[in-house]
Amino acid sequence: MKHLCLLLLATSVSCRFADDFYQLLAKENAANNLISSPLSVEIALSMAYMGARAKTAQEMRNVLKLPDDKKEVAAKYKDLLSKLEGREKVATLSLANRIYVNKKFQLVPSYNQMVKDSFMAEAEAIDIVDPNKASSIVNNWVDNQTRGKIKDLVSSNDMSKMELIVLNAIYFKGQWEYKFNPKLTKKRNFRVSDQKSVPVEMMSLFQSFRAAHDSELGAKIIELPYRNSSLSMLIFLPDQVDGLSELEKKIVGFKPKLSKMDVTLRLPKFKIEFFAQLNKVLVAMGIQDAFEKSADFKDLVENSNVHVKKVIHKAFIEVNEEGAEAAAATALLFVRYSMPMPSSQMVFNADHPFAYVIRDRETIYFQGHFVKPNE
Repeated sequence: MKHLCLLLLATSVSCRFADDFYQLLAKENAANNLISSPLSVEIALSMAYMGARAKTAQEMRNVLKLPDDKKEVAAKYKDLLSKLEGREKVATLSLANRIYVNKKFQLVPSYNQMVKDSFMAEAEAIDIVDPNKASSIVNNWVDNQTRGKIKDLVSSNDMSKMELIVLNAIYFKGQWEYKFNPKLTKKRNFRVSDQKSVPVEMMSLFQSFRAAHDSELGAKIIELPYRNSSLSMLIFLPDQVDGLSELEKKIVGFKPKLSKMDVTLRLPKFKIEFFAQLNKVLVAMGIQDAFEKSADFKDLVENSNVHVKKVIHKAFIEVNEEGAEAAAATALLFVRYSMPMPSSQMVFNADHPFAYVIRDRETIYFQGHFVKPNE
């Protein structure tokens, strides 16, 4: 698969949407493990934006931090997706877009051609007379694109009044450049708070990594590279057990200065599944008119007034001795309205809540935090 579905889009689009979005999402889920792909949300919303006009388009453009010229937006996403072509040599990174349209309606031809050319998104007519069958078609596509990691993204109830659904899915699987020895994985205490500890399967490794302690952040940072890949997992471990919330506020746009050093690393094995309806978060960010019956998406669907009914996001990550596997999917459901060398050493013991991202030098694809072992 050679496609794509979050953050430092230095060469494609602004990172500020992802920063703002993740801050709100992290705050809402401070007490829970979190995995998300702001990039997935951003791309799905941007595809919808390309069919928006007037106030609807202005709000979406402002929140997404997009250029005024839609041709420039299309070109930048085309560039991003094109760069991901052929990335499946060792670390698998893929992103896919899709649009399903109620067969009673049609996309505006120019919009249909644009999303096909720039977002690599095929449009398919779908019959919603049987909502169960319609939801199965959508969920099977997501399941295939995420290698079975994201299931049941939409329900039959979601599809019963659907006129249009805009989808983005992203999948990643990579092997660590330096694998953990499973024989060294032991049960150790994870400090959920100063007063409470719970057992977790803790992996151990002594290796040379790019790492640092940043006194301004009040945290240790380490970069765990994936084998034969430009991607890596960056982990931010606050000095204080209860320091994660403040740390996540500080790492917005943060560019760590890391140095090669010998590190004694302890990292929990973990698996996180996350689901959220994003209407509230997006409205708080300023996308409001798109959810109203007055929304203007006349450049998207021919001869029909539609508005966004729901934005849903589902994500998955598993981290173990071999590496990491992650996936995410975002859906916008529209309804109609009638009308250097090692020089030092570090002990990096991730035995309390920490933040992480999976990224390359230009883009963050996944972002989240781990606050407690799976029960």
